[in-house]
Amino acid sequence: MSSAKEQSSVTAALQPEQWTTSSNEALKLFVTNPEAALNFQPTFTYPIFGDAETIYGYKDLDIFLCFDHYTFKPFLNIKYSAKLTDDPEIIDIKKTIDEFLPKSTIFKDEVKWVDSIKEEKDNGYKIPGKLIDSFSENDKEYDIYKIDLKSDNGYELHQRLQILVLLFIEAGSFIDAKDELWNLYVLYEKDNKSTSNNEPSIVGFTTAYNYWKYPGAKKFDSTEQESRIKISQFIILPIYQGQGLGQLFYSHLFDKWLAQDDIIEVVVEDPNESFDDLRDRADLKRLNTSEQFDFKAVTPKVDKEWVEKTRRALKLEKRQFARLLEIILLYKLKHGYPGITKRDVRLFIKKRLYDKNKEGLATLDDNTKKDKLQTAYQALEDDYYRILGDLKLNIKRENDEEETDTVSKKQKV
Repeated sequence: MSSAKEQSSVTAALQPEQWTTSSNEALKLFVTNPEAALNFQPTFTYPIFGDAETIYGYKDLDIFLCFDHYTFKPFLNIKYSAKLTDDPEIIDIKKTIDEFLPKSTIFKDEVKWVDSIKEEKDNGYKIPGKLIDSFSENDKEYDIYKIDLKSDNGYELHQRLQILVLLFIEAGSFIDAKDELWNLYVLYEKDNKSTSNNEPSIVGFTTAYNYWKYPGAKKFDSTEQESRIKISQFIILPIYQGQGLGQLFYSHLFDKWLAQDDIIEVVVEDPNESFDDLRDRADLKRLNTSEQFDFKAVTPKVDKEWVEKTRRALKLEKRQFARLLEIILLYKLKHGYPGITKRDVRLFIKKRLYDKNKEGLATLDDNTKKDKLQTAYQALEDDYYRILGDLKLNIKRENDEEETDTVSKKQKV
C-alpha cells in the first residue's frame, strides 16, 4: 500500500487544489513570425474545458497553442510535471482540444511544424481570397481580403482561425463555413521591411452572413436581389489591439457594403459592450464625413420621415441609428447648442426606453415606472458620454455659419 501511484492518489484526494489548474492560465497562445513569438492569453476557455474553466489531474500544466503569422497553421504542445492516472475525471487534453482544431495541426514536433509551414509556402501559398480594400495607419499598411470559402485553402484558413471565436467571444460558436451565405473577411498587416520575405501577418477577422430580403408580390418577378449583411463574429488579435484597427477594419468593410446596391442594411448579431463601443465611435466618425447626414436635423423633435429615409440611406439598423441620434443630442447639449434643453433630450431618450420595455413597465405603478426609467436613462447618459470621450463632431452652430458667411462676403468685397 505504499506505492508512488497509491500515494499520489491519496495526496490528490486530500489536496485536490494541487492538481487543479485554471485552463485560462494554462493555455498559452502564440503567433510566430520570423522575428518573434508573440504571446497572449485567452479570455474564455469554457467551451473547451467546461464552465469551471479548470483542468484536474495535472501538475505544472502548460498548453502551448501556436500559429504561423501568415498561414495560421497551428502547433499544439502539452507539458506537465506529473499526472494522475487512476481518476475517471481526468481528461485527455490533446483529445479534448483536437475537437476544435483542424486536422492539419502539428502536435509536439516543433521541427515538423516549421518544416510543414515552409513546405506550404514553398508550394506557393497565397492568401486564398480577393483583396477588397487597403488602408494605412501609423506608418503601417493593411489589406482586407474576402476569403474564398469555396476553395480548399480558404476553407482550411477558416478552420485554423475559428478556435479564436471560442477563446475570445462569450457564447461564441462555430459557423457552417460550407453554407454559401457566409462570408469571411481577414485583415492583414503588410510587411514592408526590406530584409523580410514580405509575408503579411493576420491581424483579425470577421464573419458575416447574407440574409436575403424576400421581395413583395410586385417585386417577385424582379431580377433585383436585396440582402442584409449580419456581422456575426469580429476579432482583432490581442497583440494588435489598442491601435484603433478594429474601428478601421469595421469602417472600411461598412464603406464597401454601402457601395453595394444589393445590400440594404448592415446589422450585428448580439454585440458585446466592447464591440458596441467600437461600432458607435466608428459610425459617428462616418456620419461626420457623410454627405447623406445632416447634423442640423437632429433635434428632440426630429422629423420621423427624415429619420427613416436617412437610416435607409446609411444602411443602419433601427436600434443603432436611434443610439447615434441620442448620442448626437447629448453632444449638442454638452456643447451648448441653441434650442437643445436637458429636459427635451431626456424625454426623447426616455420615450425609446419606454417603448422598448413597455410590457415590463405596464405592471408597475407610476412612481416605480418613473424611477425605473430615470435609472435606465441615467445609466445610458453616462455610457453615451463615455463613448463620446473627446470625439469632435462636425456640427456648426447657426451663429458660426453666419460668421463664416460674413467673412466670405468681406473677402469677396
